Amino acid sequence: MKVTFPHMGNMYIPVKVLLDTIGIDYVMPSLCNKKSLESGVANSPEFACLPFKTILGNFIEGIENGADLILFGGGCGQCRLGYYGDLLNEILKSMGYRVKFVYLELNKMSFKGIIEELKPVTEGKSLYAIIKGIMLALKTVFTADRLNRLANYTRCHEINKGQTDMIVREFELNVQKAVGHREINNAIKTAVRKLRKVKIDKKATPLKIVLIGEIYVLNEPFVNVEIEKKLGNMGVQVYNTLPVSKWIKEHLIKNILPFKIPDKPHEAGKEYMHTNDIGGHGLSTIGNAILHYKKKFDGAIQVYPLTCMPEIIAQCTFAELQKKYNIPIMTLVVDEMTGEAGYVTRLEAFVDMLRMKKAEAKRTKSKKMPPFALPDNSV
Repeated sequence: MKVTFPHMGNMYIPVKVLLDTIGIDYVMPSLCNKKSLESGVANSPEFACLPFKTILGNFIEGIENGADLILFGGGCGQCRLGYYGDLLNEILKSMGYRVKFVYLELNKMSFKGIIEELKPVTEGKSLYAIIKGIMLALKTVFTADRLNRLANYTRCHEINKGQTDMIVREFELNVQKAVGHREINNAIKTAVRKLRKVKIDKKATPLKIVLIGEIYVLNEPFVNVEIEKKLGNMGVQVYNTLPVSKWIKEHLIKNILPFKIPDKPHEAGKEYMHTNDIGGHGLSTIGNAILHYKKKFDGAIQVYPLTCMPEIIAQCTFAELQKKYNIPIMTLVVDEMTGEAGYVTRLEAFVDMLRMKKAEAKRTKSKKMPPFALPDNSV
């Protein structure tokens, strides 16, 4: 038995730790690229969202390289991701692939439930190895995200431009070759040490932009056209509101705890929606824009895949939100036709606009600034 799995940013790192620790043979697809996307697009429904098409391309590559079992984790609720597992399975069957499909609905699963759902993958493996693998994988989720946050900080402060990108690229090559928790953890520690040695301009005051939107697009660099890297190289400090570790904390770790911890962005978003759920992370998108305005961020960028219903609903609130809180918000909608040149042009224009707004605010400290509004962001 060989397992394959989809990519979502650095999520492949803890998955490797999990499978290596348990002792399961696997085929890791190449990091998301144009070839795998084209394969997914060719075999997907036309109006399926970009994450669906990208994930299907990962599965096809994994199967063609010898995998016979697919491990896929998703959510539930009004977001279509809740039934993507079944739809992906049916498409693969129609293409003539005969593989087992293990679908983990992590939103409503306990630690014990994960062990139960993993049984088709872990058959014959010791319970100790399974529990150890899960615990080390969870630990790796957080260390990998801390590395990414550090890279986002050094990238916009570095004196020698490009140094952070070089370290991150070297790390990605090393971690893909690494086997087991020890080697992977050493690769992360080595990258962290190198990033901490990067010479930075301590007097720099970069713009601070928060990324909000759909979780897959926010975390997969190929799909979001490396937005964190591009903004960082423009001198912007970027904060992703939905890293993988945040999702694990909100939907797995909190479910295990015997008491409830409020979801602050979710609750803040109800100011404009008056409902408990609009699907996906729609309410959190609204709430995070408000909360990060209060934390003195200079602006927000919403990124989501074409046809994503929860994010479209969230976007409808932005005109009113901008008037009330005077926070600039730009929306970027991506699909398989998104061009990098136009995408970068919009990022540069937004960053320039924020810099002008910030400079004007300094010049007119004693005057009340007028509400800031952006032009229509529709595609």
